[in-house]
Amino acid sequence: MGHEGHHHEERQPLGLFASPLNEHTAHPIHPQYHTPSTHSSDVEAHKPVQDTSYNTTQVPFGNTDCSLHDNPAFHRHAEATTSELFYDLFFVANLTTFTSMLEINDHSTLTAYVGFFSLLWLTWYQVSLYDVRFSTDSVFERVAKAIHFGVMVGFAVIGPQWKPGQEIYDYKIYKAFGLILMVSRITLFTQYAVTLLYVRKYKKTVIPLGIIMASTLLAAILYGALTPAFPKEKLDLEGFLLPQKSNVYIAWYIIALCETLTTVAVSCIFRVISFKGTHMVQRMSLLTLIILGEGIIVVCKSISKIVKNEFLWTAAVVGQIIAAVLVIYFLYMLYFDRMQEEHFGSIKQQLWSFAHFPLHVVLVLVLQGVSLLIIWAQLVQALLGMYTDFGNVLDAAGNYTSGSELAYDLNYTAYNWVFAWVPKGVDATQELYTADNAIHLIADAYDYLLEDSDNSTSLNNFTAGVNDLVAAATKTLFDSFSVTVPKKKAALGAKKQSDFRELFYEYLGVFQLVFEYVFIAGGFALIVISVLGYLSLPASQRRVSSYVRLGVNLIFGVGLCLVATLKFNEALEENYLASAWMIPTICLVYFVCVVINHIRIKGIKKH
Repeated sequence: MGHEGHHHEERQPLGLFASPLNEHTAHPIHPQYHTPSTHSSDVEAHKPVQDTSYNTTQVPFGNTDCSLHDNPAFHRHAEATTSELFYDLFFVANLTTFTSMLEINDHSTLTAYVGFFSLLWLTWYQVSLYDVRFSTDSVFERVAKAIHFGVMVGFAVIGPQWKPGQEIYDYKIYKAFGLILMVSRITLFTQYAVTLLYVRKYKKTVIPLGIIMASTLLAAILYGALTPAFPKEKLDLEGFLLPQKSNVYIAWYIIALCETLTTVAVSCIFRVISFKGTHMVQRMSLLTLIILGEGIIVVCKSISKIVKNEFLWTAAVVGQIIAAVLVIYFLYMLYFDRMQEEHFGSIKQQLWSFAHFPLHVVLVLVLQGVSLLIIWAQLVQALLGMYTDFGNVLDAAGNYTSGSELAYDLNYTAYNWVFAWVPKGVDATQELYTADNAIHLIADAYDYLLEDSDNSTSLNNFTAGVNDLVAAATKTLFDSFSVTVPKKKAALGAKKQSDFRELFYEYLGVFQLVFEYVFIAGGFALIVISVLGYLSLPASQRRVSSYVRLGVNLIFGVGLCLVATLKFNEALEENYLASAWMIPTICLVYFVCVVINHIRIKGIKKH
């Protein structure tokens, strides 16, 4: 990896501790020292010319201006170090695992997803803020990095059991997670403390590092102090565990956000520890690339689910997949086309880096939602085909001479669309049992109706059998794509299995939520990218045309957010959900923004 400069440096033995200061500038070279070698001896040729007017103390300075000698020169890396990249792998592993484990099917799971990602991102960001400015290679730093790796493993452990705001029986895993967060901040506090020991001779560094240390230590104490606040196990009279609900976890979000804002604010006020000269821009762009890569993974998983169910590829579904891939590609271009590698202001750069928090939140939501909309497009076609075939058989019910013939055709329709194609790993035992009972009920009821068409009991049994069969087929179809309804709604549906319409609308509610957060997040992605572009805009590009482009992107972002207001008109929303234009709409808006970002506007001059 690239480090400061391109000089060859012999690798030194790994020490217990290492200074974050740039030792290469400990002995500044004055121009008078460069004496060309002629025919004199080597000793004479390299003997420096003494200059009593140029004398500094033996501490590393980043320049030869005596008025700035209270500003230390820290190690600066041109690129991310291997340890930082290795740490990023733990981040992406957590994100991939958690995304695959938690299905967003109601507002509580949506907030749970955002909450977990926020804690993960803010922890990663806190460690990265230290690494880009002060990290060195030593035994101590490697041990600290190993602890941070362990913290990331802790996130992976809590991920599958992350159910904030829900009633659960045991809060041991949450208590352990609070201690993990505490260990993370104590490690950071120790790292900052070691840094302060090395730079304490520079008075300007003492106060900002002291504030950051105090903030980090306070956060660690609060994380630890909150652990006993979670409920203890509670038993009923028979000795069974009772489910309990707790909102203590909300304090984690507040603490993590406050400590991060404190670190960023201190870096903005005290320029001596700012991000100037660091590779912070590259760190944030790499994480953005990782998140976009995660989007490609979830889209490919959606495609694999369609393949596993052995559906024929239709133009509508292929179009959804192409549009989804282009959405990711256009997001990549919208972000990286505005990337500025050079420093664009200490305060702006720090605001720019922290603004990636909302950007990355909305990106993961957009990409997760787009992958679900691909599945929805296939489900719409499958449901329409299946319901149409069921309707055709029932419309011709008067032509059947026996219940067994009618039941056979209904059973054939259910197997032709669903039960014969259940993918491996999906348990449809209960639905098959329900469908089998429904077929027998339909056959018997139809035979009785042939004898007496006014038999209300047989008519009710026939209707119940048809509804049970269609409901079982509908549930199995959604299960095949790993789509479930919230548990509280599933329990309600279990009492009314015969009403397949209610079951369908429960699943429809899941994708209505997906539709809403995809368009809101997609719009906010454009808005935040525009803000990032404004913050990083170099002086040479501050033209009216640049501001016009950013403004247009901003307006399109607001427009995408407003598409979600269709939720207030149920008929329009359902028509839009039934169409194949949701993902293409986002794709076309992003495409227009990409074009606008590169089109030349003639006649607009620089200020």
